[in-house]
Amino acid sequence: MITNDLFAITYNADLTEGRGHTIILGYTKTLELAKAIVADPRFSRYCCMGFQSPDDWKYSVSQKPVLIFEAVDEPFELEKQKLREQALAKLNPDERRALGLI
Repeated sequence: MITNDLFAITYNADLTEGRGHTIILGYTKTLELAKAIVADPRFSRYCCMGFQSPDDWKYSVSQKPVLIFEAVDEPFELEKQKLREQALAKLNPDERRALGLI
């Protein structure tokens, strides 16, 4: 499993009033490239009412971790790991010591 922090370029589904859900246009590896895409005049077609401002990148670009699975078992192992962490978080230090986890 590989985790990459990528920059998502997003826009609103409702281009009239901006009250729709967020749609991911795509991902970039660098913030600079994401800012350049959002600053490009052609990006105005994804802006509400076609209005584009220099600050659009603050709203249209966000860093997101992307998980890339390389085997069938990885998503299920990840689920088990999260359950284990939740269970361990409920134990106090004495209980952890009694179980030999400390």
